[in-house]
Amino acid sequence: MTELFSTNLQIIQQRWPALASALKFQSLDELDANLVTGNNQTISVNGIQLSSRHDRMAEAQLFINQLPLDCEQVTVYGVGMGDVPSILTDNKQIKNIDICPLNLGLFALLLSYTDQREWLTDSRIRIIELPNQHQIAEPYIAVTPDLLLADNENATLRDLLALENNREFANKQHQIDDPKLIKRFNENKQYLDQDPDAATLRLTHTQHNTLVIGSGPSLEAHYDYLKAQRALPIGKRPLMIAVDTAFKALSSQGITPDILVSIESNITLSHLPDEIPDSVTLVYFPRIPSNVIEHWPGPRFNAYSKGAIYNRLDAEYPKLRLFTNGSVIHPAIDLAAYLNSWEITLFGCDFSYPNNKTHAFWKDGSLGPKAENAKHWVINGHGDRVGTDLNFRAYLRSLEHYIRFKPQIKFYQSSLDGARIHGAQYRECKV
Repeated sequence: MTELFSTNLQIIQQRWPALASALKFQSLDELDANLVTGNNQTISVNGIQLSSRHDRMAEAQLFINQLPLDCEQVTVYGVGMGDVPSILTDNKQIKNIDICPLNLGLFALLLSYTDQREWLTDSRIRIIELPNQHQIAEPYIAVTPDLLLADNENATLRDLLALENNREFANKQHQIDDPKLIKRFNENKQYLDQDPDAATLRLTHTQHNTLVIGSGPSLEAHYDYLKAQRALPIGKRPLMIAVDTAFKALSSQGITPDILVSIESNITLSHLPDEIPDSVTLVYFPRIPSNVIEHWPGPRFNAYSKGAIYNRLDAEYPKLRLFTNGSVIHPAIDLAAYLNSWEITLFGCDFSYPNNKTHAFWKDGSLGPKAENAKHWVINGHGDRVGTDLNFRAYLRSLEHYIRFKPQIKFYQSSLDGARIHGAQYRECKV
C-alpha cells in the first residue's frame, strides 16, 4: 500500500466506506503497469494507456465535449487517469457527477500512484461501485481505455457502452439510399409479390416448444439430441428453426429443420447443402440474392426487419416485421416468438469461440474472422472468459435486451461453453 493510496482511500472511507473496503482487497497481480512519458505522463496497463501521453487535458475535454451544453448531471463510465472527473468538477453548471469504475483493481492501481483528491472531495461526485449492467445512464461519458480493461463483473455494461459508441458507424452499413440495396430490392420484388407473408405461418405451426439453431461451435455437441427430437412423432416433436449458416452442419448429420431463416446479402448457394429437402420452409428478407430464392425447392415466405430500410417496401408489400440487430439469430428467435412459442431452446448460439472455433462444421475463418485472432471476450456459462469479436458481443447484448421484453416466454440455452445469455436458463439437452 502506497502513501498516495492511503491518502486517497481516507477520503473514500469517509464518503463510501463499502467501496473503501472493496478497494483494500483488490489484487493488482494481473495488472502489468508501467509509467509512460511524452509531453505528459500516463500509465500503461496491460499494454493499454489510461490516457494520452501527449495532451491529457485536451483528450479529456474531447470526452466532455460530447455532453449536451445544458446538462446538469453526467455519468462517467471508467476513470482513466482521473482527468475527466477532475475537469468536470470545474464546471459549476453540473450539479451531479456519477463515477462508475469498470475495474476496481484498475481503480486501486490509479489511487496507488496518483493524487485524485481534487475530485474525490467534491460534494457533487458520487462513486457507483455496482452500476446497472443493463441500462446506460444519460447523458454519459465512456472513458475508452477502461472499456478495454473492464473486469468480468462489468462485461455486460462494457458491451452496451461499446455498442452505443459504435451505433452511428454500424448504421452507416444500412442506409436507405444504398444503390446496391435498392438494386437488390428491385430484383426481389417479383418474389415479394408471389411468395406469401411469413405471418401466415401462424396458421400452420401450432407447436409451443421451439428449438432455434445457430451455427456456433457448441452445436456439434447436440447433433444426437436434435436427431432424437426429429424422430419424435409429428405433434409431439418441437418446431425446429435454423439459421442459414447452420444448415450444412445439420444436413451433414441427417437433421432437417422445419424452417430456415436467411436475411443477409452475402449468403450464397455455397452456404447451403447441395440437396435441400422440399419439406424445409425458407423465411427470407429480400436482401438475400435472387438466385438463392429461385433455387429453393420448398415453400418460401418473406419478412422484413423493423429497420427503416424496409419501410418503403412494407408500404407497397406489407409483410411481417421481425426483430434484428445484426445477426440472423435475432429474427429466427423473433419468428419463434411470433409463432406463439412458450419455450425457446437455443442451440449453437454461442456469440463466442468455444474450443477456439468460430462455427460448427465450417473451417475456421471461412465465414469471417478467425478464432485465433480474437481480441475480445465474454463470460461463458462456466464463469470463464472466452474469445469473441466485437460484433458477437453486440449481438449477444441485443438478444438479452430482447429477452427482457418477452417475460411470457421461457428461454433456455443448451450449452455452457458459449457466452452466458442473461435471461436464458441452462437446460441440459442429452439423449
